[in-house]
Amino acid sequence: MNAARGGGGEAGGLGSHQFIHNSPVDYRVRCSEFMEFAEVENLHDFYVTEERFIHTQDQTGLYIVYDVALKDLTELENELLLISSHFIHRDGKKRAGNTERAGIHSWAGTEIDRVAVLLDLWTCETEFLESKVQLLNCYFEAYQHTAGTEEKFALARVITDIMHSRPHLDLNQDYFVEVYRAEIDCLQIHQQLIRNILDNQIDKQRQYLHRIWRDDHKGSIYDYGLPPNYTPNHLVSLGGSSPEVMNVFLLEVHPSLCLASAVYDGLDQAHSELCQLHRATSSTDKLGLKRKLLQEALQSWSNLPPPGDSYSTQIQKDLFSDVFFEDPILVQNFGLSLVRSAEEEEMIQGREKQAYTVETFSKLLELVTVRHRLLESASETAHLAHLYRNVAAELGFDDYHLYLRPVRFEVADQKYKTEQSPVFITAILEDDSCVDRFIPSHLPLTIQELDENQIGRFSFSSEESVTHLLNRQSLENLQVTLACQVTQKNALMSAVKLVSVCHWAEKATSSAETEAVLSNKKVKSDSDPQCDTKNSSPSKDTTRTPPTSRERLMEAFVSIQLEKVGLRDEMLNSYMEKKQAVGGLIQTPEEAAEIKRRLIIDFLTKFSSRISQYCVRAQVVEYYYSLTSLLEEIPSIQKTHFMMGRAINHKVTLDSGGDLCPDSRTPQCEQQQQLLSADGKTVLNLWFIPHFSETLYMFKTQQVPACASALHHTLQIASALHDVVCYLVSFSRLGNADDSLSCRRREDEQGSLSAGWGGTEGIGAELQEIQHQVNCLSDPSSPESVCCLLQLRRSVLLLQFDTAVRQLIREVFLSSGDVGSYQCVNDNMVSALPLLSDSLQVNLMSLTLRVPRPLQTRSCQAQRMYPWRSFLACHGLFPLRVWDVPPIEHCMQLCLSGLSDRSRLQANAATLGVSLLMEDVLNCSQEAGPVCLHGIKDDLLHQRKPEEEDELCMEADEEEKTSVSDSAPLPQDPIRVQSVLRGFLLLTKQLQVFKESWIRTHLGVQVFTTAGVYQQFVKLYRAEIFYPSMRALARHMGKEQDYEVLLSGRQSLLPPPGASEVDVKTWQLHKLLESTECDMIRAVQRRINRETTLVLSERTRHDTRLPTELWKTSTMKHSVSSERPQIVETFIWQLMEGAEEAEGKLCVSQDLLQQSLTRLGCSVMERERRSFLLHSQFYEQILQQETQLLYHREQDLKHLKDSQTSSSHKEVSAVCRDMMLEISALQAQVAHLEEEKRTQEDRLSLRFREEYEPLIRHLCSTCIQLKGGLDEQRLQMEQDVSEMVNRTRGEGVERMIKLKRKYGCTKDDHGLTLTKSQKEEVHELQQENRRLSALLCKLKTVRRWRQLVEQEKLHRQLLQSQQMEITCRCEALRVKMRAEEEVIILQEELEAVRTELTRCQAESSCNRTRLNRKTEELRVARHQSAQEARSRQELDSYCVQSLEQMRVDVEDRERRLRALSEQLDQGSRMNQIHRQRSAKEIRQVRGQLQHERSFKQEAFQQVVKLQNQVNDMEAALSRSISTTGQGRTHYTLSVSRLSARSPSAGSHRAAQQSAPQLGRLTNDGTPQDLAAERRQQRAETARSRSNARIDRPKADPSRLRLLTAGTTLPNL
Repeated sequence: MNAARGGGGEAGGLGSHQFIHNSPVDYRVRCSEFMEFAEVENLHDFYVTEERFIHTQDQTGLYIVYDVALKDLTELENELLLISSHFIHRDGKKRAGNTERAGIHSWAGTEIDRVAVLLDLWTCETEFLESKVQLLNCYFEAYQHTAGTEEKFALARVITDIMHSRPHLDLNQDYFVEVYRAEIDCLQIHQQLIRNILDNQIDKQRQYLHRIWRDDHKGSIYDYGLPPNYTPNHLVSLGGSSPEVMNVFLLEVHPSLCLASAVYDGLDQAHSELCQLHRATSSTDKLGLKRKLLQEALQSWSNLPPPGDSYSTQIQKDLFSDVFFEDPILVQNFGLSLVRSAEEEEMIQGREKQAYTVETFSKLLELVTVRHRLLESASETAHLAHLYRNVAAELGFDDYHLYLRPVRFEVADQKYKTEQSPVFITAILEDDSCVDRFIPSHLPLTIQELDENQIGRFSFSSEESVTHLLNRQSLENLQVTLACQVTQKNALMSAVKLVSVCHWAEKATSSAETEAVLSNKKVKSDSDPQCDTKNSSPSKDTTRTPPTSRERLMEAFVSIQLEKVGLRDEMLNSYMEKKQAVGGLIQTPEEAAEIKRRLIIDFLTKFSSRISQYCVRAQVVEYYYSLTSLLEEIPSIQKTHFMMGRAINHKVTLDSGGDLCPDSRTPQCEQQQQLLSADGKTVLNLWFIPHFSETLYMFKTQQVPACASALHHTLQIASALHDVVCYLVSFSRLGNADDSLSCRRREDEQGSLSAGWGGTEGIGAELQEIQHQVNCLSDPSSPESVCCLLQLRRSVLLLQFDTAVRQLIREVFLSSGDVGSYQCVNDNMVSALPLLSDSLQVNLMSLTLRVPRPLQTRSCQAQRMYPWRSFLACHGLFPLRVWDVPPIEHCMQLCLSGLSDRSRLQANAATLGVSLLMEDVLNCSQEAGPVCLHGIKDDLLHQRKPEEEDELCMEADEEEKTSVSDSAPLPQDPIRVQSVLRGFLLLTKQLQVFKESWIRTHLGVQVFTTAGVYQQFVKLYRAEIFYPSMRALARHMGKEQDYEVLLSGRQSLLPPPGASEVDVKTWQLHKLLESTECDMIRAVQRRINRETTLVLSERTRHDTRLPTELWKTSTMKHSVSSERPQIVETFIWQLMEGAEEAEGKLCVSQDLLQQSLTRLGCSVMERERRSFLLHSQFYEQILQQETQLLYHREQDLKHLKDSQTSSSHKEVSAVCRDMMLEISALQAQVAHLEEEKRTQEDRLSLRFREEYEPLIRHLCSTCIQLKGGLDEQRLQMEQDVSEMVNRTRGEGVERMIKLKRKYGCTKDDHGLTLTKSQKEEVHELQQENRRLSALLCKLKTVRRWRQLVEQEKLHRQLLQSQQMEITCRCEALRVKMRAEEEVIILQEELEAVRTELTRCQAESSCNRTRLNRKTEELRVARHQSAQEARSRQELDSYCVQSLEQMRVDVEDRERRLRALSEQLDQGSRMNQIHRQRSAKEIRQVRGQLQHERSFKQEAFQQVVKLQNQVNDMEAALSRSISTTGQGRTHYTLSVSRLSARSPSAGSHRAAQQSAPQLGRLTNDGTPQDLAAERRQQRAETARSRSNARIDRPKADPSRLRLLTAGTTLPNL
């Protein structure tokens, strides 16, 4: 169900655990339900294979045929008849002779053997089906080993695709046999390839299982999770009597065979990429590419070398060896031994032991993962290196461009010039002195080129080596090694991809380039010389010879060595600087390794940033190549809106790009011939398509960040513009009636795309609208703004089509009752729409190494916690593909395939409806966006940095709030407008997805099968979702009462007045989310209740054994052995059990009697039922045997009748054949007569046109004269009336004046006079107007006459052209017939000439053999003599060279010996000087030590003397006063403190300080004495400090010796 809804077949939701039964209780219930049907022993049908025939049998063994199989057979029969009729009709046209001499046999086509055609077709179809069955058996046997649901679905999809595959016939070919043969070859090669792969996988899996279970340990806790073992007994065949894969043992299962689906997907993807690269459009070309691809794949698999074959023996031993680390049992025992040893040595128990165990096995798992990735990267690098060397050889480069000479960190020299300048490979061709011609004997690991001794030293071949890898330093070293290898793999892939894409672009444009140059020169010289001068002005290097195709391809070559060497020198310089910073000596190897790791990571970062530019350039070339190929089919759009680039030489200086040409209607001669400026910061010409040679040098002189940014903008512009143009062209082609490629190309050349679906006018208008939007940007020359606008426009177009297909088109079909069209679109969009969106494409690696749930694959948390798995799930195993262009046209055609013309018109109207909805959204001036949940913010913002998640989530919340409000006006910024449209379309898609989920939950249907179900859904949805959501919206808007009044008088539901489309969809989506949440809560509650019930029932169950009755099958019975039922005895026992005996009578109650009778009736019915079942089974067996006997007798009778066919049947067949012949002849004659009738009608129509042409011309001229007379009469009448009115007005004015004068009116007559004069002026103007109108009418008449004359001329020319066409067609038919007759005659003559030529060739071959023998003898003699002379010359030259080389070697050795002797003498002198200096220093140190020893001995004697004085003073002090006692206490403390000091810390200073303290304590000295003693003390202290400062050593060794002596003095 998940796959049917467009998913990847993944299981999910509640109850998604793939168990057969939830508990033994469930098992017993289902077992009991199954065992109720006692007459059923096998509910499954099966099939058997007899030789080449497959028979289907039911559970009883009867041969059956499914009704679907009969239907498929009927459809296949009709298809084959149509195919044969087409080719027979096509051949009949070629063989048609003269129609006047043709008889009935010619008209019937008796020379065509129809039976032979049908036999050929049926034979080819039979072989095709047999080959398909063999291929299906391989995948089906792999399917039987698969256990996972997702893997089963992937294999089931592959099997379904193969089942429905049909030969891709080319109806323009002469016959169908070649296509069938090619298809059969493809199936056979594919079957052989997949069989070899599966057999090899089974062998590898058996070896793996043998390695795991070699000790036959059972029952251990460590066996959990291991794959099940198998017993090598009883070989069985999963494929029946003719298995395609090797036989396996009973209960032997290999789930890893599910990888067969990945092989099919890889072949399919490779074939599609090859078709797009080769621009293969016809089915014959695609089939040829498929056959070559399969042959190459089979050959590559057969010659596949072992892993690591390209590397050295040591690398194979350390990394690729399977001695130790490939054995999981050894690794497991190794981990357990580490835990046990730690437990014994450190005595860890409890949680410490558990933590240590987890840590140990985590490190082992990390080692396993890193090694697996390293193996994978190394193998892919070896394959890419082979491709890289092949590409280099084809372009004329050597292999040393791949390798980098290893240089150790410790012995590296300082490089003073490490600046990275752009690498121009053309400069290398002229001067290759900067290239190191180092070629190793084997392919090295990338880390070995940087540091082999420390970082790159590892081994997985033994326990000791793996033990050294378990610390943190070694793990980090392995991770750096893996990073180096992955970077090298990506670099090789980018280099190979760039050359490959440029090769195809050059191959496609080289032939058309010359024609375009010649045509442009001719047109420009004839039409506009100024434009020619403007276009020729930028190319100042016209005197230089233009590069050839190979030279341009050589510019696309990437030298890995040159890209690495500068960065490597910079890394070594950094290491030398760090080493010099610490005095030239690094303390520990760990510190050195840490510095090396940081420097290597920095090197890899810079190298990746540089090498990624080539990958971006390849993608730019790829998109522009695809766009150019698309525009070649529509030359009108290409000439009007785009400007094509040409192949150029290397540009040293480019235009700065200050001027912008934003108008696409500007003539091409005035536009900039660049997409971006030289610095990449200005958009010059959006409609310029650069040549791939220009793309290779684009922004190459810029710094790496600036170049990367400019290339990124170029790629965004190219991809978005390509997708927009491809969508517009594909949408216009949806309206074409004939989808064949030849017809489509013919229509495109004529510019006749379907106008109802846009056409060329619609495409041009859309491109002009894009240019207008670019002009309306705040900064039209900013690449960022232009990229953002184009990307948004691309998303809006694709989402618009997605919305139309997903919602409106299907609703239109369901509303009109066209369920078939709805089903067709619903089935097609599941495969097409995901490719048009940015959704994840499920691959096998994302299923086997998935991101743990509930993490989303693209979420930031998953990318942080599981980066490798997240990357695999998002991009698959091969993120860098050769062809990345999305198949937009294929997906759009697939969505609407299978629709009638009427349905397509409805689909077009629905698509226009989406455009109207988008216009309404823009008119309402409201923000729009998808509804975002707080738990998935990081999924929507997964491309952001992790530390910015909270801020972005807050911004998203604000945007969500503003999307609901309707007060914010919508700005006129084009980027903002496209963002609003994109948000609205995403909101619509969300609503549709949740609506479909709601349908599945409440109606229990996946798709609508009838219009009644759809009407039921509409009513239910309106009642439960639409009306409550619209009522809530009206309440939110404050119009609830108005909305109720509005709905009270209507039967249909409408949204509230004033509500926008965004609000309507948003509130519906909120209501659906609430309903979904409630459904989930109820499902969880039901699951909890069910699980609780199962637990309680499990506890109360007493039987602990699993029931096995289901697996027991009884033997087949062929005889009836009915047993005697105990009905009477049971009835008597039941009566006697409840009866009462009284006075010799039995008394039975009425209830007991009723119960007994009821049980008696049930027993009788049960007995009848069992008897019926038993007899029916018996008679079924008899019927089966009789049916088989009858079948054999019928076959014998049929053979007898065939052998004794009567002559009457032959006569009837002959009569029928004659009648069929006459019917075919009559049909051919009727067709010919109809064609002659059409031709005669055309001729008659042309003749009638010629006859009636003068009459029509005279009639037109008469009409024109009459119209002219009527116009003149009308004008004359208007003039007369005007004059009469003026005359009458004048008379009236004069009379009015007279009357005023008569009656004595004092008012002035000026007003009447003025009115009269104005009217006269108006009259004159009207007369002038009439004259001008008359003149204009005459001009119109003349113009119409001229138009009629021109139309008549054109019409006459058209008639003549049509007559000439008919005449030429007849003449061409006659010429064709004559040519065919001449061809037949020439073929006969050619056969005679060939016969004569064969005889002459036989004679000449004999003479040639003799001549060759003599020539060969002469050539051998000459060759021997020349060889002897050459050998003597080579021997002489070799001797001379050897002597010269020996002399040079001797001189070199003597020079080295002299240098070594000089170095030895210098070293001995230096050692002697060093020894003398060391002896001198030792003598000085000994003297100093002796001096210090004597000095300290004197200090000790002084201390003893002072101690004696103190002892003498104690007696006198005992008689002193109390104050004196306090002083004595102080004195005692001072003495004790003094005695506690270490002599090594300065005993002399303590002795000197004791005397003043003693004087102060005893108060015997005078103040002058005390002052003198203080001065003496300060002087001695300063002297001691100065002595300490003077005696401080200057050199490090002596300092170390003094410190050592100072610490050892107290022990003397």
